[in-house]
Amino acid sequence: MTAAPQRTCIGCRKVRPKAALVRLVRGADGRVQMDDGGRAEGRGAYVCPEPGCLGKALHAGRLGHAFKRPCEPPASGAAAILNGRVVNDKARR
Repeated sequence: MTAAPQRTCIGCRKVRPKAALVRLVRGADGRVQMDDGGRAEGRGAYVCPEPGCLGKALHAGRLGHAFKRPCEPPASGAAAILNGRVVNDKARR
């Protein structure tokens, strides 16, 4: 039996199960967006679905470090990411 995949939140730096985190991806244009299905191409970064962690994670410096390239945080901000996750989680049920 293998352990569930673990990832580190770029906001709080805690290691958590991958399924408990939100995946962010950097598009070819440098814009970062939420990867709802977890299958978007490219390098991903993970963040806890909590306002504090998202707020820290969406700073360009942290995103740039995680993606190893300059990034533009999502224009919608942390609240929109959290709202999108809540809506998508309800739709899956």
